[in-house]
Amino acid sequence: MELVSENTLWTEINDIPRKFTYLSEDIECDVAIIGGGITGAICGYYFAKAGIDTVIVDKNIVGYGSTSASTSILQYEIDTDLTGLKMMIGEEKATRCFKLCEKAVYDIGSIIDTLDDKCSFTYRDCFYYSKNEAEYKSMKDEYELRKKNGFDVEFLDENSAKNRFSFPVKAGIYSNSGAAEIDPYRFTHALISDALNNGMRIYENTEISKIINKDDYVILSTRNRFKIKAKKVIIATGFEAINYVKEKIVNLYRSFTVVTKPIKSFNGWHNQCIIRDTESPYTYLRATLDNRIIIGGEDLQIKNRGSKLSKLTNSDPISKEKYNTLFNNLKSYFPDINDLEIEYNFNGIFGDTNDSLPYIGEYEGLPNCYFCLGYGANGILYAILGGQMLRDLYLGNPSPDLELFKFNRKSTLQELY
Repeated sequence: MELVSENTLWTEINDIPRKFTYLSEDIECDVAIIGGGITGAICGYYFAKAGIDTVIVDKNIVGYGSTSASTSILQYEIDTDLTGLKMMIGEEKATRCFKLCEKAVYDIGSIIDTLDDKCSFTYRDCFYYSKNEAEYKSMKDEYELRKKNGFDVEFLDENSAKNRFSFPVKAGIYSNSGAAEIDPYRFTHALISDALNNGMRIYENTEISKIINKDDYVILSTRNRFKIKAKKVIIATGFEAINYVKEKIVNLYRSFTVVTKPIKSFNGWHNQCIIRDTESPYTYLRATLDNRIIIGGEDLQIKNRGSKLSKLTNSDPISKEKYNTLFNNLKSYFPDINDLEIEYNFNGIFGDTNDSLPYIGEYEGLPNCYFCLGYGANGILYAILGGQMLRDLYLGNPSPDLELFKFNRKSTLQELY
């Protein structure tokens, strides 16, 4: 499968800050993390900070997988709204999931304060809206539920939205806190740099070909036949982790993104807040600190792992059509911004669960292995939660919140591949 297309924003605007060697000997460690993207980097950061002897391995260049195609929208909102998640798991648990994501946004802010590179991190407001009159009541109900549970939200109707936005809104929820943006590639390298200072080791271009589970440890064997002996292994390889799981736990999609050149002003865009609509698939927008606009969406489901969509390139007519649709949508959102020009467009594979929650924890049949699979739009925030919870699990202090994200929960997709 073609994980990401060429021309991704973050690898185009950033140089590779540091290169790492490949594994060329047998080694031992306490915890080995498979995956050197943002999820693996976050886990490595937390484990190394706790004084745990940690190793990261990646089969590619660090940060050049899904991380390079992430739009890195950080917000407390989950793709399944609070009302929908309440129907699935109950109000208390649903609210807890939203609150954990909200806390994770500020945990990232706290981490950034300690790093040399601030990674273009900035807090934002966010706006979840509908352009359909028929959804007015459901949006008002969602607002009331969030307000009841302590979220800092405002309800905007058609008239009040006109004072803030240049695009049609029938009903919307404006959140005054709990959201942010970041450069995921720089954040990955900044976290790894910090972890290296705390004794972590990392090897790129090192592919794991076999996992051998023992009673008290795990042996990882590489393509070049070197071995890593670890007490625990964390699998942080995104959609590729489905190879280790019997059940169907995720649906795969290809999502498309357009990035503009820097613009002069953001007319019709209140506070450059993060924007997401209620359509399926939805469209989302964010700004960058150098005044670009990122718009994404137009998702297509990948039903067959060997299909054309699984290997789609930027030059394919499907990609070109999607980029053109996104850019036309952008112009309709902001008719008063007259200097919009595309600089980058790219697409990538992402996975989502039917409840839009991650999988964090242990999986029956793979002893001494942890999973940190941040499927859905909140992948970076889920990685923060996973890094914290798996660290505590390793240290013998398991969080009760692991129950929310365990395998074989009621909301798990049950069909087999």
